Amino acid sequence: MRALTAAAVLCVLSACSTTPRPAAVTENTAPPPAVDALQAARASNRHWLAPNLIESFPAAVAPDYRPPERLAVLLPQTGPLAVAGNAIRDGLLAAYYAESRRKPGIRFYDSKGSAEGIASALQQALDDGAQMVIGGIGKEEVAVLAANEHRVPVLALNHIENSRNRLLLNFSLNPEREGELLAERVLARKLLSVGLFSQSGESEARAMVAFERRYTQGGGRVLFRAPAPLAGLDENGAPIMPNLPASLQQANALVLWLPSEAAKPIRAALALNGAASMPVFASSEINAGRESKANAELNGIEFLQMPWLAGYGNAQNLQAMQLLKLPSARGAGAALNAFGVDAWLIATRLPVWLDSPKTEIAGATGALHLDPDGRIERRLLWRLYRDGTVQAASD
Repeated sequence: MRALTAAAVLCVLSACSTTPRPAAVTENTAPPPAVDALQAARASNRHWLAPNLIESFPAAVAPDYRPPERLAVLLPQTGPLAVAGNAIRDGLLAAYYAESRRKPGIRFYDSKGSAEGIASALQQALDDGAQMVIGGIGKEEVAVLAANEHRVPVLALNHIENSRNRLLLNFSLNPEREGELLAERVLARKLLSVGLFSQSGESEARAMVAFERRYTQGGGRVLFRAPAPLAGLDENGAPIMPNLPASLQQANALVLWLPSEAAKPIRAALALNGAASMPVFASSEINAGRESKANAELNGIEFLQMPWLAGYGNAQNLQAMQLLKLPSARGAGAALNAFGVDAWLIATRLPVWLDSPKTEIAGATGALHLDPDGRIERRLLWRLYRDGTVQAASD
């Protein structure tokens, strides 16, 4: 309209004068292209979640605590994912009962570990008046939640790529995060050439890809990738001498994705290769939880660990030892208990992040913060084997 109005004025002025006038200069007044909401959020280091995410919740009882009135939890109670679902449920309920302030009504629905199961459970939860949903845990389940117009905030408990759902928060124990944290640790020590050891497995492979991506972006170089070296005795009873790649001589450090027993021969191999003092870093997989001199072979190895498994408290002052009698707390279930504890923490502490997304909340699985795209990230503890026991590592 501005360009047309300017042209009309010029025509009137021309009619009033006999002096030739130069052609009018027009400007392009088309509206600027729309700014992508997620890109804008990342640029300003803010979240891009819907502004009214928790407006339907009852009024906050504290600046850091505003739970919904009715909370639905969609977890597999049947099917192949039921064991994991039960461990998460137990952790969530432990946190629920530990909370002394006003709590929401909570109801559990069987997601059955399938797309069809969670779609049905979600609809039932919405029909029952849920103001927030937690779940599911399988890839198929969270894909359904990401694609669904569910009208209430949802905390999905598995990794989701490139979600455009502004009512969806994404929280997971994805191995990629450990890979990134390992890369950042090694880079911070200015160790720019490494060798990687791992056992075959999907989680290890994903973590290593994430490690290499972050590490190379920071100027690091991966010299080799190798399976764990063999050790022990051969069929004749002779000791097997563990071998390491020849490029070890050019490495500044080693990074391991190995359980403790598979990692022990590496220390002997380093000594035999004149590299006994080489820095060694490891994922959380290396901690078998046995605090004894039997782990002296791992001395000096730095590794990642959840606060929950290190005996640390969290924002609710819960500890793993309080759940030890539960069947779900055995083995890998302890980490899933912690996952459930943090699911409750996230669902009730959203006001903190809506006001200041980068604020860290002390969680059971790590120090938690909210990324601009609605993903909750974790910062884990760094631990160190010393005298066969696990101790805090220096920053």
